[in-house]
Amino acid sequence: MIHFDKRARHGARWDEAADEELRRRFAEGQLLPEVARAMNRSQEAVRTRANVLHIPVRSTPRRREDGAAA
Repeated sequence: MIHFDKRARHGARWDEAADEELRRRFAEGQLLPEVARAMNRSQEAVRTRANVLHIPVRSTPRRREDGAAA
């Protein structure tokens, strides 16, 4: 198992490639925790950047009217 030091990306700048990856992942329907983990960034950092770029963020799966996960 690889140990990830959260401080290693602290303050890392967002570049155009990272912005495009962020857009793609959310467009594909990935959830916030998945995107953050895949990009080695905190959920707070991903949510903040998505807000800056006006990208809708989902943290949990959508529910159908009958209460089951969609």
